[in-house]
Amino acid sequence: MEKRHPVFLSTGYPDPLGVRQKVLAPLLNQALMPLGMAALDDGADHMPLAQRLIDDSDYVVLVLGGLYGALSPLGLSQMHREFVYAATKRKPVLAFIHEAPSLLPEAAREGSREGAVRRDDFARLLQGKTRCHTWREPEDLVERLARVLPDWLRTHPAAGWVRPGTSGGTEDAVLRRRLAALEAERERWLTDQRPAAAALARGGDPVELEYSCAVYQGGACKLARGRSRWQWEAVFGSLAPKMLEGASEAVLRKTLEQALARRALEELKPRFPEAHAVRNVTLAEPVLQQIKVQLRALGLIRHDERGAGPGCWRLTATGDAAMTQLLARRREGG
Repeated sequence: MEKRHPVFLSTGYPDPLGVRQKVLAPLLNQALMPLGMAALDDGADHMPLAQRLIDDSDYVVLVLGGLYGALSPLGLSQMHREFVYAATKRKPVLAFIHEAPSLLPEAAREGSREGAVRRDDFARLLQGKTRCHTWREPEDLVERLARVLPDWLRTHPAAGWVRPGTSGGTEDAVLRRRLAALEAERERWLTDQRPAAAALARGGDPVELEYSCAVYQGGACKLARGRSRWQWEAVFGSLAPKMLEGASEAVLRKTLEQALARRALEELKPRFPEAHAVRNVTLAEPVLQQIKVQLRALGLIRHDERGAGPGCWRLTATGDAAMTQLLARRREGG
């Protein structure tokens, strides 16, 4: 069973050295499927498409030459915005930075002092935030990429993608049934071992949801961390309807991130008084795991391998009743 891994490849535009075409071979040789935009010269905002491609990718590879790139209304280049988004989504990022942009042909480097400063500032940001390597000639870049990729991929394992129909057919069905039986047995054991609900945080008890996001103020974008104070019943109320028919962990995460996004700007105002927008809210991984553990310990949710792919979560009968009690609308005056 051979896996493929989507990788978002960003080489900037224009690409006078033809870097993008040259680095495809070492990526393909490592079973990576390059995604990204080859041209960005039509004046449109390509960030929504880039965000979807980054979401679908296991890895992100950035190749920074001598050009920073055209500025968006936020004051950042396309590649810079792609890096910020990938960072908020916790995608493994591998960057290659040209070591001597002043030696590049005129068409391949910034023509203004301001552009060169922006490019160098971005290079320093990458060096401080992610794994970086330098390059001088396209051939050198190809050789270095081929050399560092295997170790980098081993360091950052990902689920990958398997072509439908190649994963074993009947054998897979038998394994899925066996897993379902073992899961049911584990659920029965956990029910017997579950602590008394009265001893657990629940209902109106407070819980803090930690998250990271991109804060926009004064034409600049900053990465920030925040903490949102909720009650357990509000957390459960946000997630419960999604689990009526079963929901994956990714769906639960997205649901909470959307709810946090509606609060984030107001909560971050004391620290960023001039902020006018918050984007790419990402829930901290330990928070999501704690929520799952807590709701499961309360007997409100259960794990079900048979629905919606691996990691499907459903309401128990107790959870269904609790959701109805919490969210159903009462008659006026009743």
